Amino acid sequence: MQKNFSFRDTVMSKKHCVRFATQDDLSAIAHVAHVTWDDTYNNVIAPENRREFLERAYKPENLLPSINASGHWFYVAELGHQVIGFGHFLRRYHPTQARAELVRLYVLPGYQNMFVGTTILETGFDALARDNIEQCFVSVQSSNKMARKFYERHGFKFHRTHGQFLGTQIITLVEYTRSIGNADIKP
Repeated sequence: MQKNFSFRDTVMSKKHCVRFATQDDLSAIAHVAHVTWDDTYNNVIAPENRREFLERAYKPENLLPSINASGHWFYVAELGHQVIGFGHFLRRYHPTQARAELVRLYVLPGYQNMFVGTTILETGFDALARDNIEQCFVSVQSSNKMARKFYERHGFKFHRTHGQFLGTQIITLVEYTRSIGNADIKP
């Protein structure tokens, strides 16, 4: 996997930057996940199911293997020296097509609608295109209308719906797919 892409190691916007996540970012990543999950899923996912999932998925020792790992592109967005969002793409196995999946993209509620998520997406798309990935998938809880519209605005198309256990609940996810190509490479 190519980590030194010419789109820059740090992508700057007017107010925030996006860079590869490091081990030092793990507690801030967990903080962003907890705040955004509580804000987004407060009325949809039972508190004990959110807590159990977040404790398992965002333990530093569980996140660490994704940092600088082959087939992973894990970014943080920061403003000043505060992590305000993150995104994690990973290579997805397919026998005939180079695919990836966006498995996490979260931005603190106070920084949403400020192009933070867009900058993370564009940075990831650039890296995927440079690594010859042809298709990117993302799954979103079906009730998360804001996220669904965000992904649709960025070229993702509906692929399918599927159910998944989350603790004691079954949640419905909408899976989207998007082609990746040379147009995603930034100068």
